[in-house]
Amino acid sequence: MLNPYFAYGVPVALLILYTGFAIFRKRSEVSYIGFVLFIIAGFLSAFCFQVIQYAFHEAAVKDWTAVTQALGAPVWTLYIGLVIGIVLVALNLIRAWRRIYKIRHQ
Repeated sequence: MLNPYFAYGVPVALLILYTGFAIFRKRSEVSYIGFVLFIIAGFLSAFCFQVIQYAFHEAAVKDWTAVTQALGAPVWTLYIGLVIGIVLVALNLIRAWRRIYKIRHQ
């Protein structure tokens, strides 16, 4: 799980997927694309959190230098995907709340 291609590749792939759906959302009138964006952002957050948990588990079993060597980068870089995912989840929740508010007050 601490393979760098897996630990960093999946979040990058999810961000590319998110960007593609966000562009599609801007250019179309499909109403459920916002929910798809929310799911992708949630999966990004959950995946990054799980990788961070596994890194802490491996650090408890071995040590932090082994984890850093396995990742090929400092451990704090795993938090970048988590923070981006949480921000995207919050953005989608705010967008959903505004849409519901707009529909109720029409």
